[in-house]
Amino acid sequence: MTGDHRLPFAFYGTLRPGGGALERLGITRRVTHLGPCLIGGDLYAVTWHPGLVAGAGEVRGDLFDVPADLVATLDGFEGYRPDDPATSPYLRVARWLLEPAVEAWVYLWRGPTADGVLLPGGDWLDHAGGRPLPADVEV
Repeated sequence: MTGDHRLPFAFYGTLRPGGGALERLGITRRVTHLGPCLIGGDLYAVTWHPGLVAGAGEVRGDLFDVPADLVATLDGFEGYRPDDPATSPYLRVARWLLEPAVEAWVYLWRGPTADGVLLPGGDWLDHAGGRPLPADVEV
């Protein structure tokens, strides 16, 4: 894990409860849900997954305590390569949340948003409408 202090993770998309990724990764029982959160930024639907970018909006998410030995699993799922961030589709960065007022790890989208759909309500689960993760998504 980067840094010298352990932070919770703020998930805003498929890693949220009901998003399907925690189950697909087989880590549901290893992470602890701490409650809902609000993340500053704008949320886009980018194909089957969301992308959080800097912006003035509010994004709904869920805060989790994640054991240190699972960070590499999450980084892999998000395509984040700590040793090569320039080629990673997402970056894992520490950000202060809007609610609760805590610092947390957040995966920020680095890709283009021009072909994406801005989600004005900032809620991926509302947008996804209960659709499962595509079967061909690698975990």
